[in-house]
Amino acid sequence: MTDRDTRRRFLTTSGGLVTLGLAGCLGDGGSDGADANGDDGMDGNDTDDGMDEGDGMDDGDGMDEGDEMDGDGDDEMTESATVRVRIENVASAEFYPADTSTDGAVWVTPGAYAVHEGGNPIYELGEPASVGLEALAEAGPPTGFEGEDGLVDELGASTDVRDSGPYTPADTVADPNDPTGEVPGAPPIAPGGAFEFEATVAPGQRLSFASMFVPSNDVFVSTGEDGAALWPEGGDPVDGDVTDAVSLFDAGTEPNAEAPGTGPDQAPAQDAPDQGDDEGGSVRRLSDVDDGHEYPAAEDVVQVTVTPT
Repeated sequence: MTDRDTRRRFLTTSGGLVTLGLAGCLGDGGSDGADANGDDGMDGNDTDDGMDEGDGMDDGDGMDEGDEMDGDGDDEMTESATVRVRIENVASAEFYPADTSTDGAVWVTPGAYAVHEGGNPIYELGEPASVGLEALAEAGPPTGFEGEDGLVDELGASTDVRDSGPYTPADTVADPNDPTGEVPGAPPIAPGGAFEFEATVAPGQRLSFASMFVPSNDVFVSTGEDGAALWPEGGDPVDGDVTDAVSLFDAGTEPNAEAPGTGPDQAPAQDAPDQGDDEGGSVRRLSDVDDGHEYPAAEDVVQVTVTPT
């Protein structure tokens, strides 16, 4: 079977599922990519009617002391801003041998993002991966395995998440190597390709995201446990590179049975998205996994920049 055959099979399993599944969630996923329009993310605000109990106008010429707005800032809009996030594949096109399923390159799949307060809502180190994260880490789709919730759904339902959604083929701004052999912008992106999307942020909030690292059994790239700072309290929205907040992780859902790019249960060579044995493990930093395989550093896989709009 040729490399082109394996790449096309990846498109029809993982990539095809992404394309079909994401078509239904672009309108409500919160992503503002190159071809999608997002929500403005404005928060509603309640105000007091300001009238003092049974009082009204004081001496007919002014408002009574009790007629002022209650609280500090209750009558103001919640401070927010829009930022553009760029996730670029900066990996080598020849990191692995040329006879691997990706012709030696490292690919990055579409993924899901979350703006949040507190810790990264995508995973918890030492705990089993969610069903949605398992699907993304093993096969690529942020929309999940067929008939199950995906990571996009899980983040959208989290009370700790303020803004979330997928970044999708529509958000692909460059893909010079066209790794699937189909059309530019189809998932996943090769070295030189990038995803861009917009998100609504407020002071104190942070960014987390996840994409599959291809080729692998269940490796994904994500921010660390705290996420990446977007708007420090008392400061301004971040403008610049936040790649130092990114790491590679093993989802612990499928054994790393073969070297990257050669295993039959790895995307893009696998015949079905949910192929491979169940590892029954937990999420770990890839640097803590001793499988004898060579992986690049996270900063040699993606570069992540944030730009206020």
